[in-house]
Amino acid sequence: MEILRQPEKFSLLLRRLRNGAKGILFCDYDGTLAPFQEDPKAARPYPWVSELLREIVATGKSRVIIVTGRTIRDLLQLLSIEKLEIWGSHGRERFRPDGLWWTWEPDPKEEQILDQIHCELGQVLPDIRVERKVGCLAVHWRGLMSQDVQRLQQIIEETLRKWDCGGVVKRKPFHMGIELQVPGPNKGNAVSTVLAEEFGQAVATCYLGDDLTDEDAFKALGDDGVNILVSATARPTLADIRLENEDEVRVFLEGWRDATKGGADDGR
Repeated sequence: MEILRQPEKFSLLLRRLRNGAKGILFCDYDGTLAPFQEDPKAARPYPWVSELLREIVATGKSRVIIVTGRTIRDLLQLLSIEKLEIWGSHGRERFRPDGLWWTWEPDPKEEQILDQIHCELGQVLPDIRVERKVGCLAVHWRGLMSQDVQRLQQIIEETLRKWDCGGVVKRKPFHMGIELQVPGPNKGNAVSTVLAEEFGQAVATCYLGDDLTDEDAFKALGDDGVNILVSATARPTLADIRLENEDEVRVFLEGWRDATKGGADDGR
């Protein structure tokens, strides 16, 4: 574990959980709770994830929320846990434990731009995985050679210049791909919405994420909680702590579980 800033925030987080504060645990999925795979459908969670999250939920003292770039339907096929809340498509979909399913409605004209880009990329790059989501389009290049990635990036830019003359579509890089998004909610909006719902409550909040898209969530949480970057290598980030690997994530979540159950934890 690498402390990037304000080490006292980490010990304070677990102390507040032990003292009875309600826990709000945000987790990204790919790269945080599951290893990256060339085929995203094969990205099953680490073997310990489902049971450990169930244990955290079962204490009744924590709200566990997955915030992912995946669609909710996609994630539910990989991770199905009762009383788990999911924000999908980078905060543009929401599935609550009570069964409520909310989907943000983009501007129809902006959606049409994405549809045109999607159609053209599908024709020009039939072997490349292009994923259409709510108000966004993900292009994956995991498994490609570097020269092929460069050519793919060039084609994407050419397609954007053709169909997005007004510069509406934003580029959001992620691990081995790029997200093309029209303006709208992001992971930070998901965090802000949940925090607003808990306004006035004594809460202990944490966000775990690995990607550049998680920086929006780190920014939204700010000093109201602990931001944790999951990455084997250091990079510029708004996070407070860096966990290097699966084992460190597991140990942290076990500490969270034990703190909410009243177990011993020295906060280090």
